[in-house]
Amino acid sequence: MTSGVAGSLARVLTPLEVLMLTVSALSPVLSVFLGGNAVLHLAGTGAALGFIAGGVLSALFALLFAELAAAYPGAGGLYPALNAVLGPRWTFGYVALRLVLIFPIAAFFALGLGSYAGALLPGVPALAISAVAMALAAVVASLNIKRGAHVIALFLAVEMAALGVLAWTGATNMVRSPVDVLLHPLHLTQGAMQPVSLATMALAVVSGMSMAAGAGWAMYFAEEMDQTHRRIGRVVAWAGLIAAVTIAVPVVLVVLAIGDLPLVLAADAPMAEFLRISAGPTVSTLVTIGVVAAIFNALIAAIMGLSRQLFAIGRDGVLPGAVDRVLAIVHPRLRSPIGATTVLAALGAACLLLGEKRLLLIVSGNFAEYFLIGAAVIVGRARGLLGHNFKVPLHPLVPLIAIGAGAGVILANWGDAGTARKSMALLLGIFAAAFIWHEARISQGRPAIDLKGSDIDE
Repeated sequence: MTSGVAGSLARVLTPLEVLMLTVSALSPVLSVFLGGNAVLHLAGTGAALGFIAGGVLSALFALLFAELAAAYPGAGGLYPALNAVLGPRWTFGYVALRLVLIFPIAAFFALGLGSYAGALLPGVPALAISAVAMALAAVVASLNIKRGAHVIALFLAVEMAALGVLAWTGATNMVRSPVDVLLHPLHLTQGAMQPVSLATMALAVVSGMSMAAGAGWAMYFAEEMDQTHRRIGRVVAWAGLIAAVTIAVPVVLVVLAIGDLPLVLAADAPMAEFLRISAGPTVSTLVTIGVVAAIFNALIAAIMGLSRQLFAIGRDGVLPGAVDRVLAIVHPRLRSPIGATTVLAALGAACLLLGEKRLLLIVSGNFAEYFLIGAAVIVGRARGLLGHNFKVPLHPLVPLIAIGAGAGVILANWGDAGTARKSMALLLGIFAAAFIWHEARISQGRPAIDLKGSDIDE
């Protein structure tokens, strides 16, 4: 890649800056204060086990992303590696899923900001706050990425402070046994505390895994970091470990410290309600301000990352010509993917209408990613394509666990006869339709779609 050529991204980031962008985008605060709220509503005290198991799994899977990223980095994220190892027939289904998931992911971040900012701005609809935040974050995300990384670092410090206050409040107010919480999880059902079913617990683990995931965000910034092949693997691995620890620990401590379970679990925002009861309204308000700032920071970083994947999709010519040309527009001075950023903000704002529960189940149901990273590492190692710059230990155990997790995501979502099953059926249908369409294209003698997803010289 040549940074001075029109239409390309500038290689200006250090590994530390990419790590800060990655941790900001995966947002421990959003995962704890928004994802934690959703999982507490779903599984009650089972949220502790959900985030512990999910965090361990996501940290393991980050190593798979690291090995793939070190071999095939690019703004397309995971799909350059999938295309090189598994070929376009499998990669196209993944890209089709990403085109569906990218916009709900951005909406999930913005909706989280709206729900917390609404507590500070009574009378202002949370949906309106979320829409305005999406627009403002898109403007900031369109700026020079080097300057943006430095601003994000300041917000990240605020984010870690908010998590620290939450964790300290939990650690100093514990009222129940960790063993009891892990072995006998309870949730609020029809106004009473009831044991958590196995199906619900499985959904909690899937959601916890999704909330702790995100180390792969580093891959979107690969084209903007020097010596990417040598450095990106370690950045992804560290991001996975940081995410697992900083997300799981506060959630577990809060679950151990909730005094009045029915009261807290019935609240619209259980995390904020716990802080209000345990630390007082002043601390709760200050933390809420910090959470709003941190989620806005995460929204900016997420739009930066997701817009780069959209940019790569447009550059590869996956969509109709006019759409591809818009997505591939790069600002001539700022070197940011301005076209993809604008499209992402507009469609992400529309997805706000789906609501918290639907968005959570959609963004946590990406079964294909686990199947494909596991298969890609196994096949890539066998073909000698991977393991030169970063190598996953315990091979092939870790990729096999990832494949099992993919099956677990499908079964967990299918076990819920409501929204989760419908979301999973939608995602399965999209992947299958994309695979069949691509195979039909090949059978007609047309070439496979070029899914390189990278402008880095191999």
